[in-house]
Amino acid sequence: MNAVKTTSLVDAQVLRSLLHNGIVIRAVALAVATIVLLVIHHPTWVPYSVSAYAIWNAAAVTLNSARAATARTA
Repeated sequence: MNAVKTTSLVDAQVLRSLLHNGIVIRAVALAVATIVLLVIHHPTWVPYSVSAYAIWNAAAVTLNSARAATARTA
């Protein structure tokens, strides 16, 4: 029974971390952009939105890693 409580606590910490560093927000933005492009009948633009997401995500992950490394050394 203790393992279940620990797992849910770990899951909550992971979810909080993902929300804090913006991964969830970026994923939702990609999903919304894809849906909007499909609804307005521009499916050829979906790869561009995925590419923009990939660049945005890489930049955000890099900046978060740099901030975390700076925080550890300070």
